[in-house]
Amino acid sequence: MNKRFSYFLLFFCLILNSTYAQKIKFEGRFLLFKEAKTKEAVLIINDSILYKGIVPKRIPFKHSEYPANLHEYCPITIKDKTYLVHEGCGPVLEFRNDSIVWINECYLYRNQYDAVQFVYENEIYFFGGNGLFTTKNILTKYNFKTQDWIQVQTRGEKVQEPRAGAYSYLKGNDLYVFGGSGFDVENIHIEKPLDNKVWRLHLPTMEWDCVGTYAQNSRDSDLGFPIYSTNKVDFFLDVFSEIDVNANTLNTYERNNFNEVLSAYIEGDKVVGVFNDNTNLFYQVIDKSEFKGKFKSTAEFIRPLVDDKVLLALGTFFSAVLILVLFIFKKPIKRLVRPFRGFVYDTQKQVFLYKGNALVNLNDPEKKLLLFLLDCQNQFISLIELNKFFENPTGSETYSATIKRREQGIQGLVGKVSKITGIDEDELVIETKNSKDKRIKDIMLLPNLLKRQ
Repeated sequence: MNKRFSYFLLFFCLILNSTYAQKIKFEGRFLLFKEAKTKEAVLIINDSILYKGIVPKRIPFKHSEYPANLHEYCPITIKDKTYLVHEGCGPVLEFRNDSIVWINECYLYRNQYDAVQFVYENEIYFFGGNGLFTTKNILTKYNFKTQDWIQVQTRGEKVQEPRAGAYSYLKGNDLYVFGGSGFDVENIHIEKPLDNKVWRLHLPTMEWDCVGTYAQNSRDSDLGFPIYSTNKVDFFLDVFSEIDVNANTLNTYERNNFNEVLSAYIEGDKVVGVFNDNTNLFYQVIDKSEFKGKFKSTAEFIRPLVDDKVLLALGTFFSAVLILVLFIFKKPIKRLVRPFRGFVYDTQKQVFLYKGNALVNLNDPEKKLLLFLLDCQNQFISLIELNKFFENPTGSETYSATIKRREQGIQGLVGKVSKITGIDEDELVIETKNSKDKRIKDIMLLPNLLKRQ
C-alpha cells in the first residue's frame, strides 16, 4: 500500500511540474492579470480569446462595449474586485464573473499615460504621466459614487517635478516615487531623465517631501520591468534586482533567463507572465529561481539627503579658505589641461595605439567593436545593435547565448581598457533608456577615448 502511494505521489508531482511548464504561444496584443476574487491568472488575447488559471484553460469571453482596446488598460485590485483602468485615465471597467463590464461610461481622457497608479483606502489614484503635449505633476482620484475623476490637492515645501514612467511603492500611509522622465524645455522632442531623488507623499495629509536619493547603480536604465509583491519590488533587465522595502536594501543578482518580461506578477515562488524569446510571445509560469541567479551585490537603497544649510556652510567655508590662499600667495591660477588618455587609430598601419605603442592583446571581435565605436564615438547605441559582433557565424545558437557572449565581450573589452589606461570601468560605460522604447537600453562605450591619426 505504501509503495503504491509513493508511486502515486511521484506521478502527481511530475504532472504538477509539467502543468507549470505549459506554454501558450500567441501573436498580437494581450492583457494579463490576477483576478482578485478567484486568485487565478487571466490572459486575454486580441480582445477575443480568454484563458484562465495557472494551468490555462480557454473559456468563453463575454463583455459589454468599452472604449479602446484591452491592452491599453491597467489591472487594479480592490478587496475582491478587479478593475481595469485605461492607461491614459478615464474609462473604468470591472472584470466580473469572467466577463467585462464598463462601469462609468467615461470618455478617454488620454491625459496621464505612464502615470504612477496605486490604491489607498480602497480608492484608485493616478500621479503624473504624459498627455496633451505635457508631463504632469497632478494627483487624480476616481470617485466611485460619481463615477468620475477628480484632482486631489497636494502640498509640500518643494513643488513635485512633473514626471512620467516613474517607479513607486506603498509603505503604510506613504507613497514613495522615484525615477522616470520629465519635459525638456530645450528640446521638446525628447524626454529628460530626472535626478535620483526619492519623493514621499504622506497620504493622510497629501504632503510631499524629499527623503533622500536612491543608489546610483539602480537608475531607471538599470532597473527595467518592475513586479510588485508584498514588501518587495523585483526588476527584470540584464540583471535581476530586488528592492526590499522594509530593509531599505537593493540586492542585485545575475539573471539566468534572458527572455524579455512583458507582463508578470509574483505567485509565491513563481513568476506568472508573458515573455518574448525574440521569436514568439508566450504565457508561462516559471520558477523565480530561474531568473534569480548568483548574488552580485547589495546596497542601501534610499540614502539620506545632506541638509542644504550644511552644504551652504561648507561651501562658504571652503570659498573663504580659497580666497585667503590666493591672497597670501598671489599666484595666478593656471588652467590644467588633461592630456588625451585614450586609443589612437593609425589609419595607415590599421592598428590601435596607446601612448605610441601598438595594442597586441585585442582579439578580432574587440578590434571590430573598437572600429565601430570609432565611427559613432560619443553616441548612444542600442545594445541590440551590438549583437552582430558576437553572433555565432554558423547561426546555430539561441538568442540568449548571443546576449551572454555580448555581455562577456563588452565586459572583457572594458576591463582591458580600464587596465591599460587606469580609468575606472564605471567611467567607460554610460547607459540610458531608448527615447522611443523604454524597454530598450542604449549604451555609450569609451566616451572621449578614441580618435584617428
